[in-house]
Amino acid sequence: MGRYAHVFFVPLFLLFLCCFSSFFVYGLAASSFQLVLKQRAIMTNLSKSLPTSQTNGLWNTTTDPCRWVGVTCSPAPSSVVTFLSLSRLGLSATNSSLVLRFFDILCRLDSLKSLDLSQNFLTSIPGSFFSNCSGLFRLESLNLSYNGLNGPLPRLSGFGALRSLNLSFNTLYGAVDNGLENLTRLKSLDLSGNHFTGEIPALIFGYENLTLLDLSQNNLTGSVPAEGIEKLSKLKELILSSNLLGGRIPSGLARIKTLFRFAAHQNQFTGSIPRELTTHVSALDLSYNGLTGEIPPELLSPPSLEYVDLTGNHLQGPIPWNLSQRLYRLRVGNNTLNGSIPSTIGKLPNLTYLELNDNVLDGEISSMLGNCKNLMLLNLASNQLEGTLTKELGSLKQLVVLKLQENKLSGEIPDELLTFQNLSTLDLSRNFLNGKIPPAISNLKMLSVLNLQSNGFNGSIPGSISSLDFLIELQLGNNRLSGTVPRMPNSLKIALNLSSNLFSGPIPSYLGDLSLLEILDLSDNSFSGEVPSSLTEIQSLTVLNLSNNQLSGVLPKFRSFVQVITTGNKDLISNTSSKTTSTSTKTKIKISYVLVMILAFVGGFIVSVSASAVIQKCFNQGTSNRQNARRHAFHSNSPFLGNSIERLRWFQHWDYARNLR
Repeated sequence: MGRYAHVFFVPLFLLFLCCFSSFFVYGLAASSFQLVLKQRAIMTNLSKSLPTSQTNGLWNTTTDPCRWVGVTCSPAPSSVVTFLSLSRLGLSATNSSLVLRFFDILCRLDSLKSLDLSQNFLTSIPGSFFSNCSGLFRLESLNLSYNGLNGPLPRLSGFGALRSLNLSFNTLYGAVDNGLENLTRLKSLDLSGNHFTGEIPALIFGYENLTLLDLSQNNLTGSVPAEGIEKLSKLKELILSSNLLGGRIPSGLARIKTLFRFAAHQNQFTGSIPRELTTHVSALDLSYNGLTGEIPPELLSPPSLEYVDLTGNHLQGPIPWNLSQRLYRLRVGNNTLNGSIPSTIGKLPNLTYLELNDNVLDGEISSMLGNCKNLMLLNLASNQLEGTLTKELGSLKQLVVLKLQENKLSGEIPDELLTFQNLSTLDLSRNFLNGKIPPAISNLKMLSVLNLQSNGFNGSIPGSISSLDFLIELQLGNNRLSGTVPRMPNSLKIALNLSSNLFSGPIPSYLGDLSLLEILDLSDNSFSGEVPSSLTEIQSLTVLNLSNNQLSGVLPKFRSFVQVITTGNKDLISNTSSKTTSTSTKTKIKISYVLVMILAFVGGFIVSVSASAVIQKCFNQGTSNRQNARRHAFHSNSPFLGNSIERLRWFQHWDYARNLR
């Protein structure tokens, strides 16, 4: 047995060594964050001067400051504070003396390399922090974003070691010029979301270490200097979106080999797109500018290209057929592109978003699109596409939005398009589709918007539509639908539009169960009988259009804010207490008015011939009465002002619904 003792002893010895080393390392770690005494005193004073009460539970002055939340220290033996993150702690500039003391103490942390004060309420920072904070000469990263800082760009030349500066989403204004002097080590500069004006300063293009430059969401003007941008040879991201920049897109961007993202949407750039702009770029967004010409054939083909958005320009010509296999988003809508949809799009395995809407594309929808198995959004609306609905689109199992409206598509809805498990929006409106609405429409369990209006659908609405529990908008107007209106999903909220069809018989009372519905349009049908009182119980109803039917009886009383349209129903009697007024009532008012005027004239004539003094008195009194009458007329018209506002509100609401259709 003894000869095998080492077999048991060796593992036990190794286990002992592991445990001992673990405790030893833990002890070193525990002692490695003992802050030097000088900085411990600074941090203790800093905790007492914080302009917030939220750190009371985070910074325990009885413990080592290196263990405080948001504090990072260097290793032992002489630990110093290197990183300080006070983001989202409610720091406020309300107490100016406390803020001044806080930044004064902060400037004594001469070891600090990173300072994050983002997402607080520091609307102003003492000028001495920027002009006389020599203690932070090692500071490499400064984040003051999302604070509401107000005023011109502060002079930051005292922080010459800065590599990252983030002043985004404040209310800084004025020119971006002198404040950035001597920051030659900058790698990341984010000034987005402010109110800066003027041109992009030339000194920025001298900072050759920049990898990120974000000037978006300002009011910058002028052009991007072609000769300056090429100097930023290490630039990875250039974001100029949402400004007032103009001129041409610099072709020199194509020569920056490190650039993978260029975003300049919502500006005023003009001219053509540089042919080799995407040579190295992975994400390109030039949407909503004034770019013209054709899309360069090679623009969409570089193998690293993943994202392209050219929406809302004046581009024309065909969509290039040579496409990057890595594209996951392609948006070229709202241009004047023509020709057919490239079948090569069907060879893009990663394509998730495809938006070609509002162009003049023609031909049929390529069956190859069915190969894009990851497609979630397909928008081909407002083109001149023709032919039938491609059955292969049913293979797009991930599809959430399918918009094919305002084309020249014909035929019936194939069953293959009624198997989507995730489809939320289906818009086939304003085409030449026909046949019946398939009962299998209820298979689209996640559907929230269904728009089939302005086609040639006939027959009845399938009763299975009531099972669409997430449906909030149903547009079936301007078809040839008939029969009985079935029960609708109680989830309907935005609109139920059955106008301009062939429905007849009474309006179903169970439509009153749609308590969330805002707009109900039953106009231009052949509904007859009385208007069910249950419709008055729809709590959210704002517009009810019953015009041009064969309704009769007395209109129920609706809430005052509901706009009820009843024109074209000659046997329908409006409720006199509602907004509408019947013809007989108007006639009686006119007759009464005439009788009063005649009696007043006769009485005035009799009085006038009695005596001249009385005449003069009556004249004076009449003048006074006319003035009072004018004042009364002015004040009595004030309700019409309110009605005008209500009508405007109704029109805006109704016009919105019409636009949806």
